[in-house]
Amino acid sequence: MYWIYLDFPQLALDLLQREHPAEHALAIHHNKQIIQLNQVAYQLGVYLGSSLNTAYQLAPQLHLYEQADLSCEAYFDSLAQQALQYCAQVALHEEQGLYISGAGMLSIYQQPEKHLKQLAEHYQRQQVSFRIAYAETAIAARWLVRSQDIKHPETGTKHLPDLALSYSDLPSAQVTSLQAMGLYTIKQLSNLPRPELRKRLGEESLGTLDQALGLQNTPLTFIQTKACYQQRFPLLSETHTIQGLSFPLKQACQHLQQWLRQRQLCSNTLLLTLSFRDKPSEQVSLKSARLLQTSQDWLALFRLKLETLRLPAAVLEFSLYCQALYPLGSEVSSLFEQQQSSDDNLLFDQLSVRLGEHTISRLSCQADYRPERASQYLPLQQQDMLNYPSLFPRPCWLLPQLKPINIRHFTLLSPPERIASGWWDEQSINRDYYMAQCPQQGIAWICHENKQWFLHGWFA
Repeated sequence: MYWIYLDFPQLALDLLQREHPAEHALAIHHNKQIIQLNQVAYQLGVYLGSSLNTAYQLAPQLHLYEQADLSCEAYFDSLAQQALQYCAQVALHEEQGLYISGAGMLSIYQQPEKHLKQLAEHYQRQQVSFRIAYAETAIAARWLVRSQDIKHPETGTKHLPDLALSYSDLPSAQVTSLQAMGLYTIKQLSNLPRPELRKRLGEESLGTLDQALGLQNTPLTFIQTKACYQQRFPLLSETHTIQGLSFPLKQACQHLQQWLRQRQLCSNTLLLTLSFRDKPSEQVSLKSARLLQTSQDWLALFRLKLETLRLPAAVLEFSLYCQALYPLGSEVSSLFEQQQSSDDNLLFDQLSVRLGEHTISRLSCQADYRPERASQYLPLQQQDMLNYPSLFPRPCWLLPQLKPINIRHFTLLSPPERIASGWWDEQSINRDYYMAQCPQQGIAWICHENKQWFLHGWFA
């Protein structure tokens, strides 16, 4: 059994760098001191711990952000959900870290190093900075991560006994006191007699050390896989334009795609909620005639939809919600059924987004043999699997009501098709239908009922 700890010490800065060109100098401050900065700001002379005045003097073009104004909770939650793709149990730590359990994973990865490598490769693709380490206990893995340099993660301590006390959770005053006694590492501290440890550390710190050494269990609350997709995306800086939403929305669609792919799902409905400054939120609904999964498909529909949208105020954040989830491949209803062209479906999606979902309808077969009730208009997105019987032909133009005719002007071309139905709702019919030739107008669909002939439709 082993544990992997993964943390993202500069997640806010990583997300900021996505919003800015590569040549911009960026820094984050707290209590008027610089706590994070990118490489461009560092090359201009800005350093960690410098005051705001000093930072501006060194780099007047510096883009500064207050730590309290940057929220990364939504993105961190998404990173945690992604970890479930590589293990069965993940717990969160308040310092934007993940406890990843190795229980049952040796049958898949054979070695903890392979499991760690798989996770590292995944988060490298997310373009975020991280540190990662493994140990026999969850606390030990977190302490080992602290010894790593964010720019060179492989330089950290590999084994808990060799770890310096300054990287542990022990209070700084205790660490200073222990160092004054000549105790600098976990190994030196743990070699002390038990009564001496209790005297020097106290019960709380001793319990923390025991958890790291595996002498006590560490209580953790594991996250659960979400049954529906619901994700907030706070903007690092507010925007007044649709163009300002383009990149964050692209990232959100990529996250949705990854979430769907992990679960082998697709959907045809997505809800975008925009939160404004000093204005009520607005919802933008997307409905597709297809079952979608890829970010390109969702983003193409969003771009069409947002072209007609005017922002009433600055956008602070947005969220995506998707509850209509279907197993991948569920749009295939029959082995031999001819599938609708993807180009047609794309056209329907574009028309629906530009004109409104209620303006595009399609004819749908109903479980009723009466021609007047055999079909009705349904929304384009509504799926049904009824197929009208193809034993007898049907006209493409059906008259709104029967029209009396003189049968002498028609020549019958087909055997009769008897339709006797509707007795249960007091609107029964009992008719014999024929295809007939009308010299002046073409092929007609006529019927005989109550000793009278009627015209009911025309074939193309």
